[in-house]
Amino acid sequence: MSAPGWKTSSPSAERSHWSGSTRAPVDQAEVREAEFTDGNFQTVKMKDPAATPANYLQRMSVRVGSTIVLIRVRDVVWIQSHRNLLRLHLHHTSYEHRMTMKDIHKLLDPERFLRVHRSAIVNLDHVVDFELPRCGNGFVHLSNGLSLPVSKAERLALRCGLLSQSCAGAGADHV
Repeated sequence: MSAPGWKTSSPSAERSHWSGSTRAPVDQAEVREAEFTDGNFQTVKMKDPAATPANYLQRMSVRVGSTIVLIRVRDVVWIQSHRNLLRLHLHHTSYEHRMTMKDIHKLLDPERFLRVHRSAIVNLDHVVDFELPRCGNGFVHLSNGLSLPVSKAERLALRCGLLSQSCAGAGADHV
């Protein structure tokens, strides 16, 4: 079925009545909206729906004995892992949940959560500061008074990223 104003001339191409131009067939599942520019309609792909903030994990259910506790993800201060067992640390309590660090990292909003070590993810809303020396051990200090190590690989990326964000054009120190 063709859209109004379009006539199918062959299975592989469609020709416009107005401009006489030929365009390639479009997968209807990929078309989200059309934009009118320069007298022609252009198809525009929308962002991946999995990348929108609404689709990141908002709540988690954790089994504690015979009860199931609902945890708001924004209340998690940091996440610790040991193989496929996670410990979700909140301000005054912690819960265990069976899942891998890789899997939970995919579900969390990257604007809010940062993996600082292979066994630790921190909630950036609860980070007080980063201690990132040029050499030696790096640490992230949390609002609950805890200091967590930052891996060497993440330390360099954090130094570059944080300095470029906060001091762009303000004459930041060389990294």
